[in-house]
Amino acid sequence: MIGILPTFTCCCLIVLGAALIVWSAQLSKRYNAWTTGLRERYPRISPPPTPEMRQMNTKIMTWLFRVAGAFFVVFSFFRLFSH
Repeated sequence: MIGILPTFTCCCLIVLGAALIVWSAQLSKRYNAWTTGLRERYPRISPPPTPEMRQMNTKIMTWLFRVAGAFFVVFSFFRLFSH
């Protein structure tokens, strides 16, 4: 029973990492729409981004989601097969 929990955790992290890699573009668009809405609502904290900055933010967040997903997949495979 004790060995099942780490295996299940690693498998869930592999699925999470794969989902982050596959859906990184959609997640980054939704995240940037959310932050843009906050910036438009509270412009004193941070001004709303220009259209060029929105595109750059979307690209940056897409790559960050992909890197995080790849990290989860690689780390979990390493952890799963190292023991």
